[in-house]
Amino acid sequence: MPINHLKPSPVTTKILAAVIFNLICYINVGMPFAAVPLYVHQQLGYNSVVAGMAVSIAYIGTFLSRPGAGKWIDTKGAKSSVVIGLIVSACGGLFTLGSSFFIAQPLTALFIIILGRFCMGASESWASTGTNLWNISRVGVENATQVISWNGVTSYGGMAIGAPLGIFLSRLPGFWGGLNSIAILTTILAAAGALLASTYQNIPPTPSSEPRLSFTKVFMRVLPTGAGLGLATIGFGSIQAFMALYFVFNNWNGSAYAISLFGGCFVLIRFIFKSSIDRYGGYIVAIVSLCVETFGLCLIAFTHSIIGTYIGAGLTGCGFSLMYPALGIIAISTVGAENRGSALAFFSLFLDIALFIAGPLLGFIHLHWGYYWLFLSSAVFTCAGIILTSILHYQSKHRTIVTPN
Repeated sequence: MPINHLKPSPVTTKILAAVIFNLICYINVGMPFAAVPLYVHQQLGYNSVVAGMAVSIAYIGTFLSRPGAGKWIDTKGAKSSVVIGLIVSACGGLFTLGSSFFIAQPLTALFIIILGRFCMGASESWASTGTNLWNISRVGVENATQVISWNGVTSYGGMAIGAPLGIFLSRLPGFWGGLNSIAILTTILAAAGALLASTYQNIPPTPSSEPRLSFTKVFMRVLPTGAGLGLATIGFGSIQAFMALYFVFNNWNGSAYAISLFGGCFVLIRFIFKSSIDRYGGYIVAIVSLCVETFGLCLIAFTHSIIGTYIGAGLTGCGFSLMYPALGIIAISTVGAENRGSALAFFSLFLDIALFIAGPLLGFIHLHWGYYWLFLSSAVFTCAGIILTSILHYQSKHRTIVTPN
C-alpha cells in the first residue's frame, strides 16, 4: 500500500489538532473515579452513600451547565468555551488538592471535594461541547459526522486512560501520592490545555439573518433524537454501574475485562464504521446499533455465564458506539448554524440524564428482582429505542412538504 494512503486526511489532521482538548478533559474526568469515593469513605470517615454522592455530583454539574455552554458557543464562539472548560477543570483540580489541608475537618474537606467534582462536571459540558462545535466550524458541517465520532473516541478513550492512571497515582505514598497526585496532574493537564487552546485561531459564531431560537424551541426540536440517545444510554449505564457487582455476585474474577471489552469494542466500531452514517443515514445506523445493543444485554441476562457476559458486554459496546454521532448529526440538522451549540448541548443533556437515573433506577430493579431483571430491563429500554427510532425514520421518509397553490 502506498505510504500516502496511510497518512490521515487533512480534515482528520485538523480534527485531531483540536480534539486533543476533549481528550484532556476526559482524562481528568476519569482519574478521580476510584480515588474520590475511597478518600471520602476511608480518610474523611463518611459512609458509602456519601462517598457515591461525591462522585455522582459531577453529573449534576454537567447537567446544569449544558444549556449555558450551548448558548455561549452560539453567541461568543466555541474556542472560548473550550478554554473556559479547561480552566474550570484546573479549578476542580485545585479544589481537590485543597481538601487535603482540611482533613482534620471532614465536613469542610467534603464540601471542597464536592466543589471540585462540580467543577469537573461543568468543565465536561463546556470543553467537550465546545470542542465538537469548534471542530465543525474548522472543517465544515459536511464533516460533522467525523467530528462527532472523534469526540466520542477521545471521550471514552480519555476515561479509559484516566481511570487506571488515577488508580496508579492513588497508590503512591506520602502527600504527593493518593488523591493529591491526581489533583496536581489534573491541574497541570487542564492548564496546559487551556494555554495551548488559546493559541489556536478563533472562529466567530456563524452570522445569520434569522433570529436565534429560544431554549424551549431548540429543546423540542432535539427531543425525539435525544430520547433515543437516552434510551440507548440506559444500556451503557447498566454496564458502567453494575458489571463489577454482577461479577462479585457470581463469584467470578475479571470484571475489568468485561468493562474493557465494552470500551474496546466501542472505540473499534467508531473507527471501522465511522463512514456508515454518511452512507446509510443516521436513523438506519441507530436502529441497527440499538438491535446489537439489545442483543448484547439479553445475552448477559439469559446466559448466566462469564463467557456470555463477556460477549454481551462487547456487543453492548458495539451497539452503543455509533448512537451519539448517528442521532447527533440529525439533532443539529434540525436547527440553523446559529443554534448548533444549543442543539448539541441539549442533545447531550439526554445522555447526562440517562446516566444519572440509570444507577438508582436499575438499582431499584436489582434490589427487588435481581440481576436477571436488571439487564433484561436495560434491554427493554433499548428495545423501546428501536421502536422510537423506527417511527422517527418512517416519519422522516414520509414527511410531506405542503406548497401553496
